Amino acid sequence: LAGVEVPTGGKTFHWAGRYEGTMDQAETLATDLNVLETFDPKVPEGWKQCPYVFLANTDPAIQLRVVEQLKAPKLVVMDTMNLWIDIARDNLMKVLQKVDGLVINDAEARMLSGESNLIAAGKALLRFGPRFVILKKGEHGSFLFSEDRLFGLPSYPLETVVDPTGAGDSFAGGTMGYLASVQEAGVDDVCRAMVHGTIVASYTVSDFSLDRLASLDRPTLDARATEMLDFVRVP
Repeated sequence: LAGVEVPTGGKTFHWAGRYEGTMDQAETLATDLNVLETFDPKVPEGWKQCPYVFLANTDPAIQLRVVEQLKAPKLVVMDTMNLWIDIARDNLMKVLQKVDGLVINDAEARMLSGESNLIAAGKALLRFGPRFVILKKGEHGSFLFSEDRLFGLPSYPLETVVDPTGAGDSFAGGTMGYLASVQEAGVDDVCRAMVHGTIVASYTVSDFSLDRLASLDRPTLDARATEMLDFVRVP
């Protein structure tokens, strides 16, 4: 927690939304930037050498300032959302030139690329700078785009979804965590990492908030990852 800042009288970033029908897309009701409006990130000296960096969804200006403080990272991946595509596109495009990977959902990919076809959108996003793009498609899984290969993965089959909030974030976290654990970041490694990200997300949506993740252990996660591999394997 060395890098955490707590401004006196500040209020945390707040987002409100709702899900309907298949619950695979959130409708944003309110976004309050609060402390993020004036936040100037200061990366602690001991963190600047970190080889694996994930720029979570926030103002692209903040993401840019973080990247500029890093010292030769091995892999930098970013997330974003429709709000930043709409109001901060110029800075967003600058960040895309400095990262290795982009994680984005299908609606945001179409919005950012200007392409209605998802395949065309993924390929267009590669031209913005990253060497790979992971498109999240909610209950329909995810799609990897790179110059070397394309890769598609379904979501883990669940009968009950309790709370989809945070599924995309936990997918990205599980993916990055796997890559950091194997200390590799090639395209094939990213494919394997997406399996682990998918499994983490499957546990996230099976309970409210962080409740299921709080009790999740590695053997349980690995067992479901094996099930997932069996599920997608062609006999």
